[in-house]
Amino acid sequence: MAKGLAVQHLSVPVNKKPNLVGKPSDHEKPLDLTQAQKESILKPFALVTAKPRQEHRQDTTTYPPLITSTRFDFNENSSIFRPLPTSDVDIMGKKRFVAPHVVYKTGKKPDEPCSITSSLAYFPDEDPNDLNVTSPPRVPPSNLTVVTVEGCPSFVILDWEKSDNETREYEVVSTAKGPNGEEVSVLTTNQTHTAVENLKPESSYEFKVTPRNELGPGPSSDPVSFSTESADPRVSENVSGKDAIWTQFPFQSDAYSECNGRMFVKRTWYRKFVGIQLCNSLRYQIYLSDSLNGKFYNIGDQSGYGEDHCQFVDSFLDGRTGNNMPADLLPRRLGFYRSLRQEPVSFGEIGGRSHATYVGWYECGTPIPGKW
Repeated sequence: MAKGLAVQHLSVPVNKKPNLVGKPSDHEKPLDLTQAQKESILKPFALVTAKPRQEHRQDTTTYPPLITSTRFDFNENSSIFRPLPTSDVDIMGKKRFVAPHVVYKTGKKPDEPCSITSSLAYFPDEDPNDLNVTSPPRVPPSNLTVVTVEGCPSFVILDWEKSDNETREYEVVSTAKGPNGEEVSVLTTNQTHTAVENLKPESSYEFKVTPRNELGPGPSSDPVSFSTESADPRVSENVSGKDAIWTQFPFQSDAYSECNGRMFVKRTWYRKFVGIQLCNSLRYQIYLSDSLNGKFYNIGDQSGYGEDHCQFVDSFLDGRTGNNMPADLLPRRLGFYRSLRQEPVSFGEIGGRSHATYVGWYECGTPIPGKW
């Protein structure tokens, strides 16, 4: 039984640095657009019919403290990690995947967007090994565990036990199994955990981890399987005939962002372009522009902190946002702004005395890039 989850308490180190695996700057460089791609994002986008906007409220989400006891405390009073989900079925009634190597992180509220960042806060980083190696790693990683968040099918966190002191880094292989064959993706980390992003809902995966150092690879862990749950229909608007409409494109922005990863654009029902800059697939900055080659600007909010701007990525949820400061504490700048969901945007001053706030990132529950 992987990790012995039902019978043992496993330790989680504390006071570690944020996970650096898969940080946006490590992603590949933006791709050149073909003529067909340019034409696809220039086409008008179908009107999105949003649900009635909920009463606007300031984001009061608090992040839980790091675990100070054992890694996954599976006693009956555990309110964070459990060997079984709180509900056997997902939002669409599909049975959730259960196995000895699967752990459920619970506690996410139904209207709370999924967050890779807050989930990784439970897995602080370890200091890398600086000993001289004498051979490739000789021991495989053990207790490979899939940690999943209820209601969040687009990512999991893989966690495992260190192999030996010869290990410098780990190669994590994810294999998607489907009717059209297998699709393999690989990432590398020097930690004993990592987030695997951009998973597809209702899909089967296999994961394994191989230790490495400068002298070569070591033996791989035993593979573990997992099947993702259904997508939440509130965070994606499926448009007939449209698929993967986000196009990677290095647009010019006003540079106010806490994210520095890849950039994607799409045409909106506002006859404007939405620009996205990634922190990770579920945290990003959102911009608007009148033209593909023009400047992309931040979006101010006159009645909140941009929670309803998740509408621009077709999410019906009010999102989580960064740096919730009053407008008069923010530098004055030009940008688009509005007050309510579904309201057309105007262009002018945001920040300063404008009463329009702006933020450095959004979490809307919608993974980007993704299928639409």
